[in-house]
Amino acid sequence: MTRSELERAVARVTGESRHVIRRYGFSIVPEEPELPTEVLLALDCPGCGARLDVDDVSNPPGELECPRCDAVYPFALDEIYVADGPQRPFAACA
Repeated sequence: MTRSELERAVARVTGESRHVIRRYGFSIVPEEPELPTEVLLALDCPGCGARLDVDDVSNPPGELECPRCDAVYPFALDEIYVADGPQRPFAACA
């Protein structure tokens, strides 16, 4: 369906002109939401609270080395969660 066909169909149903419908900005929504291509496992540093990527900070399994607070903490597997997306880099502690 093209944008013009969509505007005509909405105009027919609502009784409004195509000009009014075009101003509202109707568009076709994909049927299936896009799924993330990458799953990011993360955990929070108990010292500074920063969200950290598990692959980057766990050197021996069960230990977390935080680059922000420069400390090593133990962690349990139930503390790991799936993050909602990549995180922006954080500033260094003062």
